[in-house]
Amino acid sequence: MTPLIFQMMTQCTRRVPTSAEDGLFGHHVTYTDGDTFQAAIYKQPGQSGRRVSDHEQTEAERPDLEEVYLVVVPTGTPLHFYEVFRRDSDGAIFRALGDVRDTEAPAMSTVQIAKTTAERWDEEWSPQQQP
Repeated sequence: MTPLIFQMMTQCTRRVPTSAEDGLFGHHVTYTDGDTFQAAIYKQPGQSGRRVSDHEQTEAERPDLEEVYLVVVPTGTPLHFYEVFRRDSDGAIFRALGDVRDTEAPAMSTVQIAKTTAERWDEEWSPQQQP
């Protein structure tokens, strides 16, 4: 019998960034499709009261914690910090906020999964594009 979490996974596609000079001493980042993998993606409720970091941040610097998602993948699926991917079922774009290698289930576990969090991402604007 397949655990429920695997039945809830959907196909996702890695978005591979390519940087090119924009002619104004900056860079323009474009994305192309990479390999596919399976993931279950869930919006995390009630994140607004969570403390972001030990450093004080202005309101403009704080991330929108209402848009934090839990991403669960099969063990062995590489998904690295700030990697961008698309959920193919609806075209939603996400950026990983951690590395799944840090949370892989131990080999003795009956459910071989790893998890991280992600944020919604807009490929048209990213910090790498700023001069």
